[in-house]
Amino acid sequence: MSLLSPLVPLLSVYYAGLAVILHQLRRRLRSRCPPAPDLRSGDRRGGAPSGPVFPTQNGKVAIVTGGAKGIGYHTVKHLARLGMHVIIAGNSEREGQEAVRKIKEETLTGKVEFLYCDLASMKSIRQFVQQFRAKNCTLHVLVNNAGVMLVPERQTEDGFEVHFGLNYLGHFLLTNLLLDTLKQSGTHSHSARIVTVSSATHYVGKLHLDDLQSRCSYSPHGAYAQSKLALVLFTYRLQHLLTANGSHVTANVVDPGVVNTELYKHVFWVVKVFKWMTAWLLFKTPEEGASTTIYAAVSPEIEGAGGCYLYNEERTKSADVAYDEELQRRLWTESCKMVGISDESSRAP
Repeated sequence: MSLLSPLVPLLSVYYAGLAVILHQLRRRLRSRCPPAPDLRSGDRRGGAPSGPVFPTQNGKVAIVTGGAKGIGYHTVKHLARLGMHVIIAGNSEREGQEAVRKIKEETLTGKVEFLYCDLASMKSIRQFVQQFRAKNCTLHVLVNNAGVMLVPERQTEDGFEVHFGLNYLGHFLLTNLLLDTLKQSGTHSHSARIVTVSSATHYVGKLHLDDLQSRCSYSPHGAYAQSKLALVLFTYRLQHLLTANGSHVTANVVDPGVVNTELYKHVFWVVKVFKWMTAWLLFKTPEEGASTTIYAAVSPEIEGAGGCYLYNEERTKSADVAYDEELQRRLWTESCKMVGISDESSRAP
């Protein structure tokens, strides 16, 4: 194994991030540094033409993983403002309850609650689903938002590499365990929606089916990019299966851009300094970063549309490899084995 091998994913990830940052800068300069969008009034992106007001979501239920802070927090807050009953799924009781308190204060009428769910634990995910099912409520929106980035090499309690295990496999299992409820909640005119948060790093990601746990040569950058590519492949395969079964559920994947959140704690100190000096201009705010997720969750413009990669509230092309249906199928089959569920897709075309 070459000593330069870890440099390839590192440089690729930072290249992808820089490309997004430059795009965001051009967009910001064109719009003359607009304020953050007010999604309650339909202004989905400051400086852009105002779109239709998002319809109220009274009576609908959503689950948002990692909804206690960052992009997830603003996703929960806006969905609650639209009238949804939102459940924050997170691994910190203190942060979760604090987020619930703040959102209720800010939205006044928001119905928000917290349920513990550690996505790095298959046991915790199953317990969360049991708790949710015990409520006997519907589920109209599932937002797979939580994640870790560039953490040092370590494994989850189930023995999975942490990026692949938490970012991807945790959401893979959670989604599959909640699919029946989503199918029962969706209707012909109002599909239930699965929204999964990936990133531009998936464009430089490599899926190593023979070494999904990155045991041969670990790179936090490569592992992170692989987990984000896996989420895109998963979404496309899931939509294929949902369509084949005639389900009123759609699955889409969103790219929030480069956002000023706490995810950068493990980047190099030079990057931390760069972020500290330039985030006000080059990075999106967490609220701006949440806008595409919210769009995917409630916008009438994409009602019934699935298998889309969304960036800045627009459909765009993902990495070419993400459209490889054989790779999608193989990843799905292997993922089922890893999390211990039956592969129902084996009977699908």
